[in-house]
Amino acid sequence: MRHQPSLSLSALLLLSSLTTGCDRLGLGGQSGPVADGAPSEQELQKISYMASADSGPNGRKLYTHFEQAKTCGDFELAMRWNRPPNIESGPFHKKMIYLTASVPADLPRDSEVFITGTIEQGETLPSGAARWYVKMRDGARIQAIETADYYEKEEQESQEGGKATALVEPNRPRRIFCGNGVYEGLRGKDLEGDKKLPLVSMLFTMDRKK
Repeated sequence: MRHQPSLSLSALLLLSSLTTGCDRLGLGGQSGPVADGAPSEQELQKISYMASADSGPNGRKLYTHFEQAKTCGDFELAMRWNRPPNIESGPFHKKMIYLTASVPADLPRDSEVFITGTIEQGETLPSGAARWYVKMRDGARIQAIETADYYEKEEQESQEGGKATALVEPNRPRRIFCGNGVYEGLRGKDLEGDKKLPLVSMLFTMDRKK
């Protein structure tokens, strides 16, 4: 995969949050819905249990441990706050596109995406990388790959926390899969036949019951 920055996983996630450009929006200290598409303070009450720090632009609160999310919905809520969908940000200075129902046919290659779906099959490859086949809400199947470097770091950093773990049963069918990564186009291989699937190169991955 082309997108393999040398940053550690924690550093990459922190960089993604710190470069949201929220200082341009004057979000420090504000509450309620804002033009960037971030959740309201009322919506954020649902994830008040997740760790945060006033480490963003103008002292804006940012969620610092995504692995604490109890559900993929909570993870997405925290990510939408750290990475509002209408703002170019993150290490690639692009808008985060949230894909929870389907993958648009015209989605540009190299888009940064957040995906949510149901695990059909997951496995660790001989290279140490992880591969999943994930079904979206509209029934479409995508392939997600996390390189050995990211996968091992994610497992290690999650275990070091002692309480919360991003990956619980990542190879178990019917669990909910979620995470952010880079869309690589129709380069995935289907489970059956020669059909090409949308492929996402994952940067951070989580599995939950719901």
